[in-house]
Amino acid sequence: MKKRSELTKNDGYYFPMFNTKGMRSSITPFFGGDVKLDYHHYALEPTTEVDLYNNIFSRNVIFDIDGKLYFLNGQTALQQHDHLVYETDLLFQKVIRTSNRFSIETRSYVALNENIEAHEIIFTNTSKKAFSLKVTTAIPIYARSADNLRDHRQVTSLLNRIEVVNQGILVKPTLSFDERGHVENETVYGVFARSEQLAIAGYIPTLDDFIDGGSLHFPKGLTHTVQEGSHSEGYEAIGAIQFEKVLINPGESIKVYLNIGIHQDQKEAIKAHRSYLNADQFQKGLEASSAFFKNYTNGLKFAFADEKTSNQLSWVVLQPMLRRYFGNSYLPHHDYGHGGRGWRDLWQDLLALIMMNDSSVYDLLYNNFQGIRIDGSNATIIGDQPGEFKADRNMITRVWSDHGAWPLLTTKMYMDETGDLEFLLKKQNYFTDQFTHYTKQTRKKPESTILKDVRNEVYRGTILEHLLLQNLVGHHNIGDHGFVKLEDADWNDGMDMAHHQGETIAFTHMYANNLRVLAELIRQLPTSNIVLFEEMLMLLEAHADLEAFFDQVADFKGDRIWINQVELANKLDQLAKERISLLNKEAYFNDQYQSYFDDEGKNPDQGNTINLTGQAIALLSQTPLKKQAKRIAMKTKSMLFEKQVGGYHLNSDYHKVLTRMGRAYGFAYGHKENGAVFSHMVIMYAYGLYQYNLVNLGREAAITLLLQAQNPKSKVWLGIPEYFTEKGIGMYPYLTGSASWLLKLMRTEVFGLSMNLGTLTLNPKLRKYDFIDGKASITTYLFKQKRTITYINPNGLDYEKYQIDKILINDVEQRNSFNNLNGDVEVYLNEKL
Repeated sequence: MKKRSELTKNDGYYFPMFNTKGMRSSITPFFGGDVKLDYHHYALEPTTEVDLYNNIFSRNVIFDIDGKLYFLNGQTALQQHDHLVYETDLLFQKVIRTSNRFSIETRSYVALNENIEAHEIIFTNTSKKAFSLKVTTAIPIYARSADNLRDHRQVTSLLNRIEVVNQGILVKPTLSFDERGHVENETVYGVFARSEQLAIAGYIPTLDDFIDGGSLHFPKGLTHTVQEGSHSEGYEAIGAIQFEKVLINPGESIKVYLNIGIHQDQKEAIKAHRSYLNADQFQKGLEASSAFFKNYTNGLKFAFADEKTSNQLSWVVLQPMLRRYFGNSYLPHHDYGHGGRGWRDLWQDLLALIMMNDSSVYDLLYNNFQGIRIDGSNATIIGDQPGEFKADRNMITRVWSDHGAWPLLTTKMYMDETGDLEFLLKKQNYFTDQFTHYTKQTRKKPESTILKDVRNEVYRGTILEHLLLQNLVGHHNIGDHGFVKLEDADWNDGMDMAHHQGETIAFTHMYANNLRVLAELIRQLPTSNIVLFEEMLMLLEAHADLEAFFDQVADFKGDRIWINQVELANKLDQLAKERISLLNKEAYFNDQYQSYFDDEGKNPDQGNTINLTGQAIALLSQTPLKKQAKRIAMKTKSMLFEKQVGGYHLNSDYHKVLTRMGRAYGFAYGHKENGAVFSHMVIMYAYGLYQYNLVNLGREAAITLLLQAQNPKSKVWLGIPEYFTEKGIGMYPYLTGSASWLLKLMRTEVFGLSMNLGTLTLNPKLRKYDFIDGKASITTYLFKQKRTITYINPNGLDYEKYQIDKILINDVEQRNSFNNLNGDVEVYLNEKL
């Protein structure tokens, strides 16, 4: 997992560090980034992308050497030719900065059980002469909400109460002063430092005194020290702790321990900080943190292609966990939102948690269904507590047309892994608020967010009912051409300007296939009759009147009906069959699927253009015939594939702003949702190709993206990013749903671990390039136990040239069908007969 590189310039790398208690940090090789608990509790000033190249308000330590100032962050004219080695591992950063006079080695991590970011700084005189050294920490303490960055910045500094205590500086504002109103503050922010070799000379707790007419780059107030017990009010704070000047001899080293923390009690803060200001506890804390993350990532490991790619995939394993704790915010590129995840994120991140045998999966999955409204729409923002949902930020509601499609995919994976088909019969609440009619109408906001029936009793429907509701409403919510209405956007958030006549043909495929999947599941349920709320019968008609349905459920009665299991499944199959026929008749031409209709009811791809989304979701949904799939794949590659930037563009260049489609087409081409190599859709497209056994093309799509992320020119430090630009630069690293899909692709399709309602069969689709010395292996949880599956290919055979010769567990041959595994598995491949 360790990655180490020599840096000659600032390429914008940053690294996430966190614990499960709520501490979240971003840190760079130049010690930029920030530290926070959440949107309203930042210890360091919030960081955006541009701040990666300007570390002025982040972490720093000043080294006064014979009267000349050198910085930990290296941002002085004297340090522009320093040698810099950057290293990261689970989950810490190490930076070694070397000049012709000294070296500074800094290790940084977030403590596992304390809200502290801990640093060990080792300064060594590497020259042949002794010199004087005076060390001063220089960390501006922001201590407030991100709202205050540009809203009452100066006014909120007046709230600061700054205390100098032994080894530290604490800031406790009197109030929180932001969009929530004026709230008494209990949060304490602190910077502490200690050295066994250096005595503390004094403290500079206020930014004004520290700068003294200079700047953070050229401070003029380094002599303005005060002593322990000093108290300041109404100023910007800085964690400036100054040590006594010493003479440091050649080869001599000085260690300084430095902490940044956020706590809810001053005594607790002081105790926690001081416990980490020594070599023993720092090392123990680092080892505990590292062990925690290593234990997690060891739950899914690959020996695939080569060591570099295998190591890269280990970091991809961590990415869904990062998004679970960082949400879609709190890293420099993700400079929006309040840290929440959206509806789609919730379900797709669960894919990885299911693979990792996470103990919280059942509860998370079950509680997620509480976010569905009785009209088939759903809450779009997830609250902090399990089962807590909100309409949207600032209570503005929107409908993404694809939202109803994702829960089934995740639920099906859970049932396949566990065999828990009866999960569909569990009962769960529905979400309710002031919005009705697929959020197009409003009413008086109810007192509770839990739906009640006409008898004022909480109504609980089965998980199956929830899934049927979302997919049938989504299926019937069609536009003039008979395809699903685009509404406010689909998977592509940038398709947000076609509210009236826009249609998403892409997700029409997915809803149709979901009805087929539901039909098959219903046939296997251990019950002959399915219970539904009465109005659901309206949705089983070929041409359902959605407006009439919405009118009925807006005044929900809660009456139930029973429908025969076979009859219900047949109705779903018929609805799916008719829609798939329409897709192939009206939306397939020139060896490609149309993806959208715009807000004038026109096809944006009438000319020589194509959109990847329509092809990817069609293949993923397995609606095309096999011969169609091959033609689609060849056409898509010829029009969208560009190897040198990472592979498949999201769409062709339209050479104009499509104001009847969405804001995406106001972006420069090759960026974000306008034609970037968008990892999420590329990986789903690759998954679809593998499903059709178009393995060569599927592998090319996935491996090209992986290799681009490995290319130093992409400026991707670890894992895979959200997208690559037209220059092949990776953007929005770490927090991307594509990570879950890549892991699912590798596990299910590439390594062929096919789970169906608790039964495992092996169907590898590994190419000869995927084996390392004749072997390829995956370590993963199967039947709640961690097992390693190793494919052995002694003759170097390629896909379609080999077949499974024998399967061994503990040297005993097995059939290719498993309901449990009592050991690791060896699979021998031999030439296909």
